[in-house]
Amino acid sequence: MAAVTIYINGQEIQAEDGQTVLQAAQAAGVHIPTLCHHAAVANWGGCRMCLIEVEPRGQLQPSCTFPVSQGLRVQTDSEKVVRSRKFVLNLLFSERGHYCMYCAASGSCELQNLAYEYGLDHWLYGRPNEAREVDASRPYFTMDHNRCILCRRCIRGCDEISAVHVLGIGKRGAKSIVVADLDAPFGQSSCISCGTCLQLCPVGALVDRKSAYMGRDEELASVKTACFECGVGCGTVARVRSDRLVRIEGDWDAEPNHGLLCKMGRFEPLRVTARRVHSPMRRVGGRLLPCSWEEAFAAIAPRLAGNTVALVSSRATDEEIAAFLETFAFGRVALYGGAAAPAIPGRSCGLGDVERASAIVALGVELDDEHEVVASFVRRALDRGANLFLLGSHAAKLSGLATQEGDLSAASGLTEALTGESSVVVLFGPAATAASLETLAGLSNARFLPLHSGTNTAAALARGVPCQAPSEADTLYVYAADDPAASVPAIKAGFVVAHATYHSALTESADLVLPALHWTEKLGHLTNIEGRTVEARRAVAIPAALREDRDVFASLRSVRVQA
Repeated sequence: MAAVTIYINGQEIQAEDGQTVLQAAQAAGVHIPTLCHHAAVANWGGCRMCLIEVEPRGQLQPSCTFPVSQGLRVQTDSEKVVRSRKFVLNLLFSERGHYCMYCAASGSCELQNLAYEYGLDHWLYGRPNEAREVDASRPYFTMDHNRCILCRRCIRGCDEISAVHVLGIGKRGAKSIVVADLDAPFGQSSCISCGTCLQLCPVGALVDRKSAYMGRDEELASVKTACFECGVGCGTVARVRSDRLVRIEGDWDAEPNHGLLCKMGRFEPLRVTARRVHSPMRRVGGRLLPCSWEEAFAAIAPRLAGNTVALVSSRATDEEIAAFLETFAFGRVALYGGAAAPAIPGRSCGLGDVERASAIVALGVELDDEHEVVASFVRRALDRGANLFLLGSHAAKLSGLATQEGDLSAASGLTEALTGESSVVVLFGPAATAASLETLAGLSNARFLPLHSGTNTAAALARGVPCQAPSEADTLYVYAADDPAASVPAIKAGFVVAHATYHSALTESADLVLPALHWTEKLGHLTNIEGRTVEARRAVAIPAALREDRDVFASLRSVRVQA
C-alpha cells in the first residue's frame, strides 16, 4: 500500500493508505482507548471511546473507522476529546448495574480500566433500579444482562469468526439486550457454545462458569500452547494459577484458527472428572496396588519379548510417537484412539482454502463435534456464497445450509456440478471410501483435506503406524496418554500394561499401570491435518512423582536390553 504522512498530537507518523487512524496510532505506539473495538472483528464505531479531534475544524470522529489521508492532523487527548470520553463513560455506568466489587470480571474489565484511566470515582448520573435477567441456561458460561454495555463485540464474533449468526439485539432503546435467535434462552438456541463471544466480551456480561473468581488477569500466567482435542491443532492460551489450569482461551495470532475454538477445546478439558493416576501400580492378588517405578520396570522387563503388541495414543506428541516406535521396534505397533482418513487422492490444501472455496464437498466426516472448528470455516465460505455438498457426513448443524445431501454413493454424480466451480475443497474423513473419492480426484479444480479422527493421527500415519491392531498378543502395552475415557482394546493378551493419565476401564483391567503426563505438562509438537507442525508448551509443572513419558520409554528400552 502507498505510504501517507499524518500527524498525531503534532507527531509526524508514516501510515499506510487504507488504515484507520486507530491502526496507525497503534502501530506508532500512540495510545487511544477503545471499548467496542477488537482486532479480531470488524470495526463498528459505536461506543465512541476512541474519539479523536480532527484539525482544524475540531470535529470528533471515531478513530477505529476514520481513515487516514495525506496530511491529516488529529489530537487524541485534547480537552474536548477527554471531556467527551468521560461523558460516554458516565453514560455507560448509569445504564446498567456495574457494581465492580461484586463482578467476576473485576480487575480484568476494560470498562473498569477506563474508569480508572479517566479518574471516575463516583456515578455522575442516576442509575435505574431495573434488574435484568441472568441467563444461565448454557452449561459452560452465563450471560448477565445487567453487566452488558451493548458493544456488540459478541455479535460480530458470532457472525464473523464462528459464522453461526446466533446473536443479535432484541427490544429497543434503553431496554435493548443481546439475544440468541428470536430471544430464546441461550441454552435452547442454535448457539454451539464455541465461547468466541465469551472471549471477546470486554466486561463481566459473559462469564465462564469454571474460571469465575479464580483470579484476575495479572494473577494468571499465560502460556501459548496447542489444543489436543482434535487434529486441527488450534493455538490456545492456557491461563494458569499456582500450577492449576484455570481456563483456556483462543490464541488470536495462531495458525490455523486465529482465536477460534470449539467447546471441546475451550471448555471440556476443564470438566474432566476422571481420577488421576499418581504412581505406578501392580496387580497383586487381584488388586492394583501402588509400587515404585523400579518395581514396575522389573515386572515388565521379562514381558518385553516375543509376541508384543504396543498401541500408541493419537494424543501423543510427535516426539513421544518417535520414542515409542524406537522402544517397541521389536513388536507390532498400532494406533490407539484415532482413525485415519484414506490417502489423499489429489492436491492437498489447508483450512484457509476451505474458507475461500466456491464449493465444498464433505465425504464421511464428523463436523458437529470433533471438527467444529472446520465447520466454522465451512460456514464462512457459505457466507461468501459457496455451495456445500454433504455426503455420508455427520453435520446436523450444517444440514439446512447444504446445496445437496446424500450418502457417499452420490459423489459420482457431482462431477458435472463441480466442473464450473473456481475452487473445490473436498473434506474427507475415516468413513470416506476410495470409490467416493475416485471421481472427485479427476477434477482439476479440486483439492483435498483429510479430517482424521484423533489428535495427532497425522503424525502417527507419517511414521507408518497402522490403524489396525492384531487380535492377540502375549503382552499388550497401551499408551493411552491423557484420554479420560480410555477403553479396553479388543485384543486378547496374557499381560496388559496401561500407560495412562487417568483411571478408566483400561487401567482397571490392566496387570500393570504406569502414570502418564497430562497435556498441560507436555513439551513437544503436534502435526495437524494440514501437515503443519504446531508447538505444545508446558503450562504446569510435572508432579514430583511422575516422569516424562519419553523418559519412561527410554527406561523400558534399557530394562529390555538388560533382561
